Amino acid sequence: MSNNVWTTTIMFDENYRVFDLSFPGIFDYAELYKIKGDSEEEKNKRNKMRQAKIEIVDKYHLSEKAAPANAPTILYAHDFGKTVKLPSFFRTQDGFVILTEECANVLKKFRLGESTLFPLSFFDIQLNEQVNDQTYYFFNIAELRSYLRPESSIRKLRKASYTKHEGYQLFNLYGAFYTDYAIAIAKDAVACDVDLWQDPELDGSIFMSDALKKALDEVQLSDAWQLFLCDLK
Repeated sequence: MSNNVWTTTIMFDENYRVFDLSFPGIFDYAELYKIKGDSEEEKNKRNKMRQAKIEIVDKYHLSEKAAPANAPTILYAHDFGKTVKLPSFFRTQDGFVILTEECANVLKKFRLGESTLFPLSFFDIQLNEQVNDQTYYFFNIAELRSYLRPESSIRKLRKASYTKHEGYQLFNLYGAFYTDYAIAIAKDAVACDVDLWQDPELDGSIFMSDALKKALDEVQLSDAWQLFLCDLK
């Protein structure tokens, strides 16, 4: 068994892409995009749809599992260059994690637990055409494990003024402070029953087993994740 565990955050600026998603039966981005006017009816409809989206975003960042019937199937872009190559791992402006098909295929070989990968087509809503014929994946991370040791982290974690998960204090670490061994976690994490999880005490966190990290290394897909070694306590 390896003695390494890796971590990253979904909040690195390099991961950011201005894309959107629809969630069938709950939020239709294409319908929202069509609303251009400012009549009272249109304002009310727009506000109602935006509120529905906020609720989806909140649930996602609580690591709640999405119902397959409501999972997104289309990734929307605006006048996106067809020759632009996307990284293996990136996030939308709402913090939804998206993977390329090659990256998703690696993860499918590992223990994801309740976390799920949903396939997406890639559509340019401004040009009203497919961007390409590639498949991307919406990654619904639904596994939480509490291994964080904030008092032992060499980088001072900022205590949030709010909580996300009942019974857990929430901490933040600025992206610029991420380095090897900056984040301390319990050594028990090396025996975690899943290969990828989030910690309820560290906002935007992703933790990964050494086996999964090595698999991504082998196909040269780990760079986009910006993974750092954890300090095991």
